Amino acid sequence: MKKIILSAVAVMSIAGAVQAAQTINDSLKTGKFTVDSRVFYFDRSFSDQHLTGTSKDNATALTAGGIMKYVSDDYKGLKAGIAYYGSHSLGFYSREEGVGTSILERNTGEDLAFLGEAYLEYSISKTMFKFGRQRLSTPLMNDHDLRLLPSAYEAYIVKNTDLPDTTVEAGFVRRYTGFTSKDNNFLDNKSKWGDDGLAYIYLTNKSIENLSLTAQYIGTISDTYTDAGVTNDISVADYRYADFAYNLVAVGTNTYLKAQYGGNDYKTGNNSMMYGTKIGTTIGMFDLALLYNKISDNNFKAVEAGPMYSDWQQGYSNYGPSTAFGGQVTIKPMDGLSIKLGYVDVSADENEVKDDYSEFNLDANYAINDISKLRVRYSIKNESSAAEETAVAGTYPYVDQNDFRIIYYLSF
Repeated sequence: MKKIILSAVAVMSIAGAVQAAQTINDSLKTGKFTVDSRVFYFDRSFSDQHLTGTSKDNATALTAGGIMKYVSDDYKGLKAGIAYYGSHSLGFYSREEGVGTSILERNTGEDLAFLGEAYLEYSISKTMFKFGRQRLSTPLMNDHDLRLLPSAYEAYIVKNTDLPDTTVEAGFVRRYTGFTSKDNNFLDNKSKWGDDGLAYIYLTNKSIENLSLTAQYIGTISDTYTDAGVTNDISVADYRYADFAYNLVAVGTNTYLKAQYGGNDYKTGNNSMMYGTKIGTTIGMFDLALLYNKISDNNFKAVEAGPMYSDWQQGYSNYGPSTAFGGQVTIKPMDGLSIKLGYVDVSADENEVKDDYSEFNLDANYAINDISKLRVRYSIKNESSAAEETAVAGTYPYVDQNDFRIIYYLSF
């Protein structure tokens, strides 16, 4: 009798395993394959002062590529994702000309090609766990999708929505691909993040009607990094950010008020503080906005993001002590077409020359159909005379530059 029972248990176990395998197999078969492809033309030209003051040259490239991604169907809360990232030169310009465009490899202008995403995701009730190579979307650490490829991270995150109208996300990040993935690999970045990487917590709340609140804190687990057996201090120990957005429903159409705060603790030197405000409304086919940002005491740094209201084009982070005023107008003359015009004037604090410039920006988008879009971007960045003078002396790397981009998107 005992043998019969054991045999029955064994048979049922095998049958259950077969059924599970079939279910997993089905989840793989019914998974989704997507393509986010782009053709990207980029041209950046610098002023003569820049060329005489530094070693950088103008940069031009024409590439095609994007992301090919597969995500399995849900199996008892478990999903798996994998994605190829690539940016391949279409010729016309040399590899040397491609250096500096951030759509080819950082130092050589060679093609980009690597496994950008490879993760497991598990959801139970209102909690989601995600481990592996992935894109992030937080104010201070995001995918920075400004060029042909986004940034990607090797991260471990958990996200929970148990609290009403609230999302809490916590994570650990050790390596990432750098700005727009132009490093063509996952780097540990330990000279900035310390030997043990970064930990963060990110919260959003919409429990108050018409009000959205956001906050993020990122801390280094270790304040030192080891290089060739030598222990060194990192410069920034943490990154802080908070903002709110309030819809003024009683005032006009789509009228809102936003405010933001950020800062860093430095191992040596003064800590930094950033704050800003933005107000906007819609009048007919025009979306209008005015903005203000202030940075004091030291550079304000994000890990990989452009969170400031005044930074819609360059997105470089590491903003110097300065004051910025600006405005934006978005015109929507017809379905599928939007044209954004922006201007910002940034004045460096006394005894500073970094971030002392004005910038004009054009960003036009046209949706051709449900799967394709054309985008044209153009910016003119004019540095102050004081900044240009230090550039000529070879001590300051940023002067006048014009950026022109044409991007064709095809996604299915």
